[in-house]
Amino acid sequence: MPSQYQPHQRFTEADRDKIAGRLRDAFADGRLDQPEFTSRLDQLYAVQTYGELEPLVRDLPPVRTYQTPAMVQDSKPAPAPGEFPERKKNNQQPSLRQAAGGFTGIVMINVVIWFVIGLANGGHWPHFWPVWLLIPWAFIVLGNLGKRR
Repeated sequence: MPSQYQPHQRFTEADRDKIAGRLRDAFADGRLDQPEFTSRLDQLYAVQTYGELEPLVRDLPPVRTYQTPAMVQDSKPAPAPGEFPERKKNNQQPSLRQAAGGFTGIVMINVVIWFVIGLANGGHWPHFWPVWLLIPWAFIVLGNLGKRR
């Protein structure tokens, strides 16, 4: 029991529930067998002071508490309200592939399909329909090249 309580003081129902929880945990862990658990639980509901509670849990391990995961323990604390963390500046210009994103692959697949269709027709190339994909692709690339990040 916490040292701030005197053995002759009466405890609350919340304290009784905490002790019952410790007894249930000890029983679940195998520290208490069924008869001893039942006996201690019966005694718990018969006693009224902190001094009478202490023998019920004296030989049990202390209360389990939440333990912060190691990954979180090593992280920097959050900044104080109103303060903003420093941002890492990226001075590199985006490459053409980065600027276009995954859309470049889609355009290239369509150009290859157009080329294969032309070869399959014996060199009679159809209308260059991938141009409809190249137009928005060009706007995306040109729009992203001038931006700084």
